[in-house]
Amino acid sequence: NQGCTEAAASQHTKKLLAQAEMSDVSMAPAADMFEMGVQLQVLKRGTLFPMRAQKLYELYRNYESIEEIPLEEKQKLEKQIFRKSLDEVWAETESFFLSRDPHQIERARNHPKRRMALIFRWYLGLSSRWSNHGESGRETDYQIWCGPAMGAFNAWVKGSYLDDTENRRVVDVADNLMRGAAYLFRLQQLQTQGIRLPSSCFHFTPVPPA
Repeated sequence: NQGCTEAAASQHTKKLLAQAEMSDVSMAPAADMFEMGVQLQVLKRGTLFPMRAQKLYELYRNYESIEEIPLEEKQKLEKQIFRKSLDEVWAETESFFLSRDPHQIERARNHPKRRMALIFRWYLGLSSRWSNHGESGRETDYQIWCGPAMGAFNAWVKGSYLDDTENRRVVDVADNLMRGAAYLFRLQQLQTQGIRLPSSCFHFTPVPPA
């Protein structure tokens, strides 16, 4: 449904999802469980987010504070990933949590590694918002949740009317999935009764509603 017309994702994101193949998926750190190393599946086609997010986690594992990170690495973070100074990122992070969960800031002020995690989570948290809102200039940082099933779906609908993203309405997708499943199930029933069917029968092409 993320690639459907009704989804609250930007057109650019939907276009990338429609182009995805089964192998266009990677793992990246989850923003809300960053410190624990929990990862989620994201799209890697058309975005540098997976690589950049993994870089942040590597730095988090290798250093105990922002101050310990080598100057060259910090400059890369500011120029290539954050596009603003680390001080600016921390100021925005601090303002965000002070209005929502002040305890997070209290912990970070007394724990340099925790502070570093919150700074890195700034990027992880905003990247999904950039994807949904279609943030101009941040396309290479879009965090787009996606699994191999998206690529399998694209391969299935290729050449059909659902190949066009404008036709991917929730009802159309659901209707064709259910019809396709029922069709294949019926063929399997016929096979169990000893009826031999050509392999060409086992492909259901999505069709628009009558």
